[in-house]
Amino acid sequence: MSLTQTPTISQFPIWASNEEGNTNATRYEAIPTAQTMKDGLLFGIPLTSTLTGQTLSDTSIERFIAEAISEIEHILDIYITPVHFAEKHDYNRELFQWSFAYVKLNHPNVIKVNRVALSYNNDFTSNVAVDFPLEFVHIMPQEGVLQLVPATNTTMGGYVLSAFSGIQYGAIWLTNILNYPGSLRIEYTAGFECDKVPALIVGLIQTIAAIRILSTLGPILFPYNSVSVGLDGVSQGTSTLGPAFLRQRIDELNKIKDDQMTAAQGYYQRQFLIDFL
Repeated sequence: MSLTQTPTISQFPIWASNEEGNTNATRYEAIPTAQTMKDGLLFGIPLTSTLTGQTLSDTSIERFIAEAISEIEHILDIYITPVHFAEKHDYNRELFQWSFAYVKLNHPNVIKVNRVALSYNNDFTSNVAVDFPLEFVHIMPQEGVLQLVPATNTTMGGYVLSAFSGIQYGAIWLTNILNYPGSLRIEYTAGFECDKVPALIVGLIQTIAAIRILSTLGPILFPYNSVSVGLDGVSQGTSTLGPAFLRQRIDELNKIKDDQMTAAQGYYQRQFLIDFL
């Protein structure tokens, strides 16, 4: 059976198809770069060491950005860029017959489902017993929950029974096996489309990256508050804002980070109030 991929799902707002009225609203941004950091939260911050004269490179800034992205992905269990997953889930006959093959995927924020199949070996590509039409797929993308709803006048169990190929699956069905470990194969893509990362997440990336940069480089960029030179009764002094300025800035950024993270956790972290036992 030839299967086409399901269309890409809007991630924010979920299931949005188009926008009416004010079309100038900017909900999405590209992943931050070194230049956007310099133009944003690092604006006005000297990135040259007063000790060595070395300037923080774009490559170093991008490394801090990558670390910030990884931190967000670990905390929220979402992926900033699209990632393809091929997962195995246990086949449960009761869930197939009465609950439309209810499955909690390992990762939320689903962009599209590429394949749903039943197989009874460890190979994702060969000896597939049933390859479900993607028209059957009902996905709750934010929660990462998948169900199969037949588009024909049959139950899921009836469709599976009529669609199997070969003796292998028929024997399993007729022997009344209720569970089969890892036989349900699901391939899907989770994350955000290229250059369509919600502005909240982009802002959080920038905030975390800026905190890391200023915390790491503060003592190097501002090793002292003042310098005084005296010679034969002649003296000259100069002073800078010093580390106190950076500490205040980092404290402000930490408050912003907490607010951004709280908002992101409220929207993206999965909570299952009702589940199958």
